[in-house]
Amino acid sequence: MKLTEPGLDPARPHWGPSGDLIVMQAYQQGTFDIWMMDSDGEGLKPLTGAPWDEREPELSPDGSEIAFVSDRDGSYDVWTMTLETGALTQWTDTPEEEAYPTWAADGNRIAYVADRTSIKEVSRAGDIRALVSDIQGIAYAPSWSAGDNEPISWIRSTPGKTELMLGDEVRLDGHDVFPFRVDWQADGSAVLAADGQLMRLEAGSDDLVPIPFAASLSIDRPNFSRENDLVGFGRHRVKGIVTPALHPDGTQVAFAALNDLWLMTLGEAPQRLTNDVYYESDPAWSPDGERLAYVSDRHGALDIWIREMASGKTWALTNSDATELYPAWSPDGSRLVYQNAAGDTKVIDIASGESRAIVEGMFQPGRASWSADGKHVALAGVVPYTSRFREGTNQVLVVDVASGEQRFYPVAEHASITTRSDNGPVWSPDGGKMSFVLDGALYVMDVSAEGRPTGEPRRVAEGIADSPSWSGDASRLLFLKDGQLKMVSLDDGEVQNIDVRLEWTPQELPESTVVHVGRLWDGASDEVLTDVDITVVNGRIAAIGSHDDNRPQGNVIDASELTAVPGLIEGHTHQTWGNHTFGYGARQGRLLLSMGITSTVSVGDLAYRAVGDHEAIASGKRVGPRFFYTGGPLDGSRIYYNAMRPVADEGQLAAELERAEALDFDVMKTYVRMNPAFMKAVSDEAGQRGVPTYSHFLAPGVYLDQSGTTHLGATERLDYSRIGSLTGRTYQDVIDLFSRANMSVVSTFFAVEPSLFGDNDIRDDVRVKALVPRAERDALQEAFDSDSSPDNSHFLAQYADNPETFARIVEAGGRLIAGSDSPLDFVGFGLHSNLRWLESGPLTPFQALRSATAVPAMELGLHEQLGTLEVGKMADIAFVRGKPDEDIRDLIKVEMVMKGGHAYRVEDLVAPFSMNLE
Repeated sequence: MKLTEPGLDPARPHWGPSGDLIVMQAYQQGTFDIWMMDSDGEGLKPLTGAPWDEREPELSPDGSEIAFVSDRDGSYDVWTMTLETGALTQWTDTPEEEAYPTWAADGNRIAYVADRTSIKEVSRAGDIRALVSDIQGIAYAPSWSAGDNEPISWIRSTPGKTELMLGDEVRLDGHDVFPFRVDWQADGSAVLAADGQLMRLEAGSDDLVPIPFAASLSIDRPNFSRENDLVGFGRHRVKGIVTPALHPDGTQVAFAALNDLWLMTLGEAPQRLTNDVYYESDPAWSPDGERLAYVSDRHGALDIWIREMASGKTWALTNSDATELYPAWSPDGSRLVYQNAAGDTKVIDIASGESRAIVEGMFQPGRASWSADGKHVALAGVVPYTSRFREGTNQVLVVDVASGEQRFYPVAEHASITTRSDNGPVWSPDGGKMSFVLDGALYVMDVSAEGRPTGEPRRVAEGIADSPSWSGDASRLLFLKDGQLKMVSLDDGEVQNIDVRLEWTPQELPESTVVHVGRLWDGASDEVLTDVDITVVNGRIAAIGSHDDNRPQGNVIDASELTAVPGLIEGHTHQTWGNHTFGYGARQGRLLLSMGITSTVSVGDLAYRAVGDHEAIASGKRVGPRFFYTGGPLDGSRIYYNAMRPVADEGQLAAELERAEALDFDVMKTYVRMNPAFMKAVSDEAGQRGVPTYSHFLAPGVYLDQSGTTHLGATERLDYSRIGSLTGRTYQDVIDLFSRANMSVVSTFFAVEPSLFGDNDIRDDVRVKALVPRAERDALQEAFDSDSSPDNSHFLAQYADNPETFARIVEAGGRLIAGSDSPLDFVGFGLHSNLRWLESGPLTPFQALRSATAVPAMELGLHEQLGTLEVGKMADIAFVRGKPDEDIRDLIKVEMVMKGGHAYRVEDLVAPFSMNLE
């Protein structure tokens, strides 16, 4: 009998001793709360609510109290609630992170896990004693054996293995024991979950006896059609206006668009400041308006550049193989504050070029700005609620430039600056205010000279805002809304539209071409053709036929020693994170193409940078694959990554969806802390527009109309996965759900497949040396040097069975898409690593290759345009040396790639960054 609906999103239920009550944790309200219901599902109600997380409830032996853990006091502590009165009592108050409380039979003691590595007991009097210490592994779900006999039982997780423990001794091994409370019976037997079933462990035996259980799941999902197209002819208004900066006098705006920097006098057409193949971004005006700092990779890596506006003279202020970002001028114009890919915030003296760090190693900090007296800088940083889980809120961090002293200020109680990218805080030039984006909208808050809030935030413009920039007199704010520039006056609140008279047209069609290839795998079948001519007209395949030496001459490419395969589609990227935060810049598109990747799909990005990247590539101003993009994933009240967007209420959700439509997102993603009702609203609204929606959740995502999961196993809001066990095993119910619900899944192995370090070592590849940032090459070397394996790493162990699981999903008719989650995995060759992992299991090379060609094309609704080499389809083709249809390791041996009929040889893609080879 089904007791609850999927929108409740319940977990860890516990029966009361009389059998008439059930308590559980549930996520319906957007935080983890304690809920209770009658045993027949009636009387369902929450007992706790936002803003805290309360988890893992258990009813007391007499049924009068509930024990649970709560983070309401700065870390997870053990609390109890009296059911009759609702009164709360805190049982522990330690810096440790407590979890999985369980009552002793006398009702006066509670055992729990502390910091994942010990099990302790606390009495009503507050006395704490250790029951199991120095655990080698991770501890879950303690429970008292029958009669409170010590030692206590618990679940131990080590890489690839789970065991039922009694104190320090192993009670049961050799099984996939799930991390849930064991129910001990009076006769010494126990009921537990293991090996994908409910089991009875017989007393004094290692025998597990299955307990019969079956349930039928009814899945009623809408059949949304995919409505996607490729960029056609005509002129398009530029929406990808990236990091606009208002001149101090308020009459001009500098911004990045179409792969260049632009300067626009208000009321006039923009004028190009740069015109090259390199990446430019983050313009920042000097206080006198005579110089412009910006980011460019003209010297091979992202550096800070300065332009004298009167003369047009430019020079690199920094010149290293690191990544420098986000410049901002000091009030006296003598210094810049900037950041790098390592999360350092630095101050550099412009005259001497000397720099020093004032914040080191911060996780994805926001762009910094200066106080009026030049003594402090402010930036956005994430402050986690606890150390048990990583999520928190984006707050204002004020740093004393001289001493490095740091102080965080929340912009509102339990609320976040919307992202830590281009959403502030931005200090006003007069030092009395900060501007930032809160709940998606533009706000201003009064502050002291030291950055301390002196008033409540006040909303100054409606709708979803980005990139606030002050006028020099602090009377106006420039910002972006729905792909348009706006200006708001703080005096009267009037919002002015700023017309940007800038358009783009698609890249010109290439000349007709015939490519003679030695072998061709079309992606539609496992058949391979030999000695073939591919005729390309207007960017599409016009004919595929046997080679003819007498064919009329024209533009002919001899690839007779190469194999042609469909251009690869990278199914999981965060492309503008890669461009900017990870320092790839213009190298990223070239690296991707050089790896045979002709399309990429973003499932979470910095919105205007993503639109800008798409427009730059589609117009031919930047070299790269087709880019199917989205903005920051929509999230709940607690966030982690810099681009996640916490959604506060239905009004903001509606505005976020309007923005997604205005910016023409190809994909939507909801992240792990969004509540189920909002997840479904996003899926249904986007689905009506033909846009797929993804999350990390098979359940409840399958019931919330989501199109698929972007991982098999990754970040969850629970402390376990509903897809795979702690050992990484997946059971038949998951396979059935993926196939019968028609949900896709993306591979994302997150580990370099070892053969990449074998023959043709990837570290020695010219593409990697020229086009991969130094920090990423260092990470690649660390991966080679690492001794981590599924035998000693929980992280790697959870992926060990994935090749077999993916094969089972494909065999059952599910949709498997290859994707790397770059730049969290390596850009470009991360996809090849995933394909090699897939082929290392039961999948054939043909099946693995289709996961990066035909299947993602179908997922995008573009199977009549992309994914296979057939007449009428776009000429997106990778030309490789070898036989990737037989040995998938040959797939990386790309010598030429064609996107829409435009041919790019690897040496030409590398050439603008050949300085990195010296």
